[in-house]
Amino acid sequence: MNNANNINSRNNNGVAQRTNQIIYVECDFDGNLEEAIAAADDGDVVKLGNNTYTTSGITIDKDITIDGILGKSIIDGEGTTNAIISISPEASGATLRDLSITDGNIGIYADGATNLTLRNLEVHDIGIDEPIRDGQNNVGISLFHADGVRVLNSHIHDIGRKGVGINDTDGGLVRGLTLEDINLDAEHAQSFDAAGIKLFNTNEVRVLNNELSSINAFNIWNDITSGTVIGDNLITDIGDRFLPPDFTNQVDVAGIYNEKSYESVVDNNTVTSVDEFTAFRATAFTTETMRLGENDFSTVQLNTEDFWANEAAERLVAITEDPDEANFELFADDFFIDADIGI
Repeated sequence: MNNANNINSRNNNGVAQRTNQIIYVECDFDGNLEEAIAAADDGDVVKLGNNTYTTSGITIDKDITIDGILGKSIIDGEGTTNAIISISPEASGATLRDLSITDGNIGIYADGATNLTLRNLEVHDIGIDEPIRDGQNNVGISLFHADGVRVLNSHIHDIGRKGVGINDTDGGLVRGLTLEDINLDAEHAQSFDAAGIKLFNTNEVRVLNNELSSINAFNIWNDITSGTVIGDNLITDIGDRFLPPDFTNQVDVAGIYNEKSYESVVDNNTVTSVDEFTAFRATAFTTETMRLGENDFSTVQLNTEDFWANEAAERLVAITEDPDEANFELFADDFFIDADIGI
């Protein structure tokens, strides 16, 4: 029986209007998370209990809050090849907080949902058992057209390919994350799309106060962007867990790779590397406009080669202030001619 706290009020004209409600998954829907979400309306809070909720894929299509108990509210994909949580554009403004999300191909996937808040999450054991090298797969949090997104204070670990990917997005904040144990089996090409945090075709995204370790790829990869701020991040022992994939020679890792970035700021980061591996690298195009502040880098490599596929198109994408005006499709064909991703 649905006992959700549904309170009606009246506006200034005396007309009854619905107010937001709190839906308790355990009490109101006997632990059925999908039914609880289906019953919610914009503005409602769906509260999870001390339980494991199994699913082959949940879709959130409303501006609601999914609120759990960190370490106790677990959403388990049981090895699904789908995204464990998919967020549609209708869910713009939604919040996910205090949840553990585990065991699937993708932890969270959103395309077109703006102003999302993803806070206090644990996303782990994603894309480990079944490597899928084409498309966007084996990713902890994968976001497209997610203007205004905030990914905050979360632990993302044991990921097959990429911890957080933000693409085609105008404005966002990635802060307070701990990322570790990513692509350690080298199932994905480090120079293609494996990463701890990767920005691609974004504008005005800030990457602040994150800690990264044991990532067999670029740790923070800022690729074809405008106005990125990378600050106060701690990245340790680049190359310590290095293992090349057995299907390609396109292999490279670094702590921060500032690639084809326009008017970026890199300040107050600490990055250490081992052996010949690079703590910080910036390409020639990037250094033309980059503001490099006071950082503690064990090694630095500047003015490396900029363009792989199509210089004119890549420059256009990097300098655009609206990610929707210029995107990867402008040079995708040229890119994939040379890319070796092991399929």
